[in-house]
Amino acid sequence: MTYVMYWLQLTKFFAKLGGVSTHVAMYSGVNEFEECRLQALTLTKSLDFMEGCYKNLATGLQDYGHPPTQLLYTDNAQNELAYHERTTQSLQENVSHIIIDPFEHLPLLLLPAEHKCTLYEESDLIDAACDQLLSGTQLSKTKLVIGFALCHMGRPDAPESGGVHRIQIATGDTVYVFNVSRFLCLILSA
Repeated sequence: MTYVMYWLQLTKFFAKLGGVSTHVAMYSGVNEFEECRLQALTLTKSLDFMEGCYKNLATGLQDYGHPPTQLLYTDNAQNELAYHERTTQSLQENVSHIIIDPFEHLPLLLLPAEHKCTLYEESDLIDAACDQLLSGTQLSKTKLVIGFALCHMGRPDAPESGGVHRIQIATGDTVYVFNVSRFLCLILSA
């Protein structure tokens, strides 16, 4: 039997005393058969009130020979992940976390306080800027940072959607932005 814990949070007023709500949230824990196994009325939405419930549930499952909690559904998983893994140790077993931002380990690219940004839209101007850019970087061994602006196919607001629309190149204190959305590349076959 796999034990699945669902936490439902209802934020209704359950009772009032002198016009003041006595409880703000109710957390219900149900198993895979939707049988309610515990409920807690809490003064706030803080999960700190629930820590004892989680630990008692884990102890009860172990005492009666049931497997530990293997899944937990919640309406705020991203913000509650650390809390649930801390209070329900079994949720850490055989888990591979999905990396939301695979590039978070990279340093943030910051432009110098004084930088020049120039937009080029005509092919001859883009060509001249690239010649200037390449000759300047070869002499000074400056690092180039290149970015591409892509547009997905089928966007209703972009009739020419699909492919690269802008190329951005940053070097030193200069940022070049090349608008290439209007250019077509013709490949002629022999």
